[in-house]
Amino acid sequence: MARFDETAVTCRLFIAMIVACVLLFAIGWMTYEVSDDRPLLDVLGGELTIDHTSSEIHYDLLVKQIRHLRHGAIIEVSFEDPAGNGYYVVRKRVQRWRKRYNLRSPPVCGVRARKRYLVMLRVLNDNGKDELWSDILHVTTHLGEDIMPEPPVTTWPGRDLSPH
Repeated sequence: MARFDETAVTCRLFIAMIVACVLLFAIGWMTYEVSDDRPLLDVLGGELTIDHTSSEIHYDLLVKQIRHLRHGAIIEVSFEDPAGNGYYVVRKRVQRWRKRYNLRSPPVCGVRARKRYLVMLRVLNDNGKDELWSDILHVTTHLGEDIMPEPPVTTWPGRDLSPH
């Protein structure tokens, strides 16, 4: 009957564990993705929307966090004014529990159909001085301001008063 050698089995088990650890480390090293290559935010949607209830046009931009942002960092969006008076700047602070942010401009006027409007997206640090990341995109609409409905003259229960 063969004798059971505890030291040989222990040594082989130890070597097998070392080989498994080295193999897993090599796999982890090869599949590691450097986070600096990815952007901080991903734009899920951006458009000019028409609110028929109040007869207003707004920019709407929906962004999602890809990399972690510090609590209190600032997401800043500059929307081009279709009337040619510069930019509308909208800022939102990053919160720990939120991953998606909807940024909406004040009402705009002078929108023309099939014209590209510039939107600049930036991420600033807590005090708003240093830029951490930036991106530029364009928004196009197929509808112009000429198809805007007239604001309703009357109101009814459950409807906000007309701003006009």
